[in-house]
Amino acid sequence: MSRWPWSVRHLAGDDVRTRVVPWAVVSPLVVVGVVALVQVALAGEPTLSVLLTALAGGVVAATLLLVLALQSAARLDVEGRDRQEALEAAMRQALHDPLTDLGNRQLFTDRLQHALARRGSKACAVLYLDLDGFKTVNDTHGHGVGDTVLVEVSHRLRAAVRPEDTVARFGGDEFAVLCEDLSDELNASRIADRVVSSIANHPIEFGDGRKLTITPSVGIALARDEADASKLLRRADAALYRAKESGKARSELFDERMQAQAVDALQTEDDLALAVSQGQLRLHYQPIIDLRDGHVQGVEALLRWQHPRRGLLQPSDFVPLAERSGLIVDIGKWVIAEAWRQLEEWYSTIEDCHLTIAVNVSRRQLANAELLDAVATNQPTGPAGSALLVEVSEDLLVADANAGFSTLHALRMMGVRVAVDDFGAGVSSLKHLQTMPIDHVKVDRHFIAGLGRRRQDEAVVAGIIGMAKSMGVGVVAEGVESHEQLDALRRLGCDSAQGFLLGRPNAEVGAVIDLAGSRPATPVQPADEHVPATVVL
Repeated sequence: MSRWPWSVRHLAGDDVRTRVVPWAVVSPLVVVGVVALVQVALAGEPTLSVLLTALAGGVVAATLLLVLALQSAARLDVEGRDRQEALEAAMRQALHDPLTDLGNRQLFTDRLQHALARRGSKACAVLYLDLDGFKTVNDTHGHGVGDTVLVEVSHRLRAAVRPEDTVARFGGDEFAVLCEDLSDELNASRIADRVVSSIANHPIEFGDGRKLTITPSVGIALARDEADASKLLRRADAALYRAKESGKARSELFDERMQAQAVDALQTEDDLALAVSQGQLRLHYQPIIDLRDGHVQGVEALLRWQHPRRGLLQPSDFVPLAERSGLIVDIGKWVIAEAWRQLEEWYSTIEDCHLTIAVNVSRRQLANAELLDAVATNQPTGPAGSALLVEVSEDLLVADANAGFSTLHALRMMGVRVAVDDFGAGVSSLKHLQTMPIDHVKVDRHFIAGLGRRRQDEAVVAGIIGMAKSMGVGVVAEGVESHEQLDALRRLGCDSAQGFLLGRPNAEVGAVIDLAGSRPATPVQPADEHVPATVVL
């Protein structure tokens, strides 16, 4: 049945109007006809007065029916409109970001799939971007200012792209732009350049006239022959990562070289996920020497991966990938468990053992509540349970001070010692050092390399040693590779040191035990060739 002609909304009340109103209009004639038939059957021909009375009664009844029907239809219209508005609001909420009112990942992916299916001979591009150093904005100015920045960035993004382009917020400070009907990759690059300049060239105002300069990094991926939305997004993400590596505040177009790297990264990530369960990870131990009498006071555990096809891999080959993928958390658990196992073995086999093992903790581990559980789960009893030392880089500790301090305080309550790694290279101050829950600082190898050659480096090292000692904090120098550096450290009163001169990382635990039993330790001559600085977990 067709809709009632005067209804333009086609809401629920149309059904009532369509069915009831026509019957109400013709009902008086029906009443007259029925009365006439009854009169004919009972008393012959009906009189005019009887027919007029029947018609009047029918009109009154029809009017009442019509009024009730229209009221019911109006009520149904309101209820239907409310339901429709609620449904539309729920659908919009499910597909849009509540802060910026941009589309979310689900909406973007859906539109991208449709765009790839209908693109024809025209090019289609995805721009994937995030804001450089946005975490510092939240840490320094608060999340309210961070939200102001995100809203302003969303406005600038809409203004920088074409009206037909789709702009979405994927979460945090990550945004994406879908550009359809492009003639070539140059058009996509021009749009990306407009995006970068629209955000970077004009500071964002907040609070009482204060201004903040934000820069974006953008990755661009063009749809080629394949029509795979997830693959295109991964390529744009890889290009974004390259843009950040190349200096940030810029755009980078995905190319075939990145394709090969992306495939290799995916394969490495798959292999790394199996590395822990299949026992492919290794710890190599580098001795830390007490400079007062030359004995080995402990070791630093350095992570290696014995890959089944590629051989022994250094941390630089897989740790950054583990950080991005989140696998670093499980790897960190294994490192801590292995360190506890080794300490328990040493303390049960070496008489009067005082060795410590230092392990490095990453940003994800420090922010993950499972770190404390990993330490507590495998912590041995007795002296071995107090021989683990956790190292956190200076910039990491300062950048995430609140969460980091509470975690490190909890570790110290558990008997675990804490050291600040790469000290002097970050932005911490005397105030930070006074409040940090630490036992040692490790002087950054950059300053150690300059000892005996640059007076300013010696002044920095002397200042760090004096500052640490005044607060009862131990000092370890890392990266010692020459006798000049070693002599300078002893002269400046440094507590201990590590480096290729004093002992290289070694997978043979027996070598570390033998070295620990020797007094004094014999420096190991560095190799003729330059050995790059070891990247540790």
